[in-house]
Amino acid sequence: MARTSADDTTRLWEGVTRAHNLMTAALEKDLVPQAGMPLAWHAVLHHLAEAPGGLLRFQELAKVSGITESGASRRLDQMIKAGLIDRQSCPSDRRGVYAHITDQGKTAYKRAHTVFVSSLTKNRELLEDLSLPT
Repeated sequence: MARTSADDTTRLWEGVTRAHNLMTAALEKDLVPQAGMPLAWHAVLHHLAEAPGGLLRFQELAKVSGITESGASRRLDQMIKAGLIDRQSCPSDRRGVYAHITDQGKTAYKRAHTVFVSSLTKNRELLEDLSLPT
């Protein structure tokens, strides 16, 4: 296996970062006006929609969303106020709290996910145009 130089690895990292930033901005540009929610909310709803029973513990949701527990708490509080999710107590651990996607959240997620997929498809060339070292 060929060795990669530090310069190649740095260029690869810069390319990945650039691709992430470009695609995130493009997705936000479409999601906010068309679906009424930021990309971060779509990600939370996606994880909850895929979870059994639409439930995830707050700590697990923070972990899969890649944010701190305090950041997740603030984000989830905003989404609770918007009616997209609610809190449910853990029956086996009174200290445990679950985030649960509401019916309104399911409807909003379906609408947002359609916009998300359309935006990914529309903006795919942002990723294809990047020349990353291999």
